[in-house]
Amino acid sequence: MPLIVEYLLMFGIALFWTIVYILVIYKGFKDQACGMPLASICANITWEFLFTFIMPFHPLQQIATLVWFLLDCIILLQFLYYSKGSYPKRTIHASIFALLVIAFLLHYGMAVEFHDKMGIYSAFGINLLMSILFIRMLMIKDLEGQSLSIAYFKMVGTLFASILCFSLYPQSHLLLIMYVLILVLDIVYIVLVYNKSIKTVYKQAINKKPQINI
Repeated sequence: MPLIVEYLLMFGIALFWTIVYILVIYKGFKDQACGMPLASICANITWEFLFTFIMPFHPLQQIATLVWFLLDCIILLQFLYYSKGSYPKRTIHASIFALLVIAFLLHYGMAVEFHDKMGIYSAFGINLLMSILFIRMLMIKDLEGQSLSIAYFKMVGTLFASILCFSLYPQSHLLLIMYVLILVLDIVYIVLVYNKSIKTVYKQAINKKPQINI
């Protein structure tokens, strides 16, 4: 793949995923609900921490992952704020600590075991987890903290990453399976969010329709 195309793909990954995090934060404040599952938040933060501060592999990548790390910290604070009262404080803090430790150790172990200096295997593992948990969250919380824009930007950002990584590791069957699974799940997620959005708009229109009393 030409170098200019690789840089364009990397720029697209950084741009679209940054937009995803910003939209999640915005929608979270708007709906007063965290728009990302806790397991995904912890997996993202620890991956970004590892490849920003401990195992950076490129200066530009380090900038992007640092931005993502800071944005994910805001999302974690949203989770802490909007989940208070739902569970005991000790339970929430213990769960977050345990998930952060487990996720960090798994990311580090995969990077060392697979000689994966760029964290590609763990990154797509996180992405697959997010695709599954976003669908689950939609079933539980409806559209709270979620939007069609988030769904689209996540899919496009991941598609750019899949194309880039396929050019770098065309022999990896595991990565190929994850590319396809994530794309399929992201399309399903978009369809589900779209359908729920249409139903929400329809209900709002019905509620606003003036009733004529005879």
